[in-house]
Amino acid sequence: QSDADFDRVLEGYLAEIAANPNDPKFPRKIAEIYVDKKKDHKTAQDWFRKASAVAPNDSLFRDKIDDCEIKLIEARRDAAQKAGDPKVKEIHIELLKFQIQTYERRVQEHPTDMGLRFNLGKSYFQGGMIDKAVSEFQQSVKDPKKKNESHYYLGLGFQKKKMFEMAEKQYIAAEENILSQDQRCKILYQRALCHFEAGRKDKA
Repeated sequence: QSDADFDRVLEGYLAEIAANPNDPKFPRKIAEIYVDKKKDHKTAQDWFRKASAVAPNDSLFRDKIDDCEIKLIEARRDAAQKAGDPKVKEIHIELLKFQIQTYERRVQEHPTDMGLRFNLGKSYFQGGMIDKAVSEFQQSVKDPKKKNESHYYLGLGFQKKKMFEMAEKQYIAAEENILSQDQRCKILYQRALCHFEAGRKDKA
């Protein structure tokens, strides 16, 4: 709860590492407290790298290293945006490329993880790779936790491809089990845009 508490916990983990240098658990725990308590993703990334060096076959550490890198790039992008730096777009493209790279690797390692496929689909979509995005969302729609969002993004993808009837079906499917009024309004608004683009102005 305080800096002193943090330092005590850190000292304990460092002592464990000294006693168990080949156990990746303690570098991981140090990394996690830097993420959770300090929001220090750079130091956390360094500790995840130390854990990965001890257990190089554990893909979890590679994922955590990449998650920290995403946070670091996002922080650079946000700082550039706040400062009015013209490099914002360049940093955003760097972020998208890195996200695609890491999620492609993760999906290759865990092809049945629909949450990863959803994240890869979103990265493809944001990068303008619509066909690839649609392919991933058609997989992630099988995950009950990602079903509605996957239908929504499928609708967006088909709408961009001017496949308006298919887009409309996906938006209707996305309205099932809506959790909030905001989500429902977002879907209804997108359906209206879809009708408008299709020339059905009365329905829009």
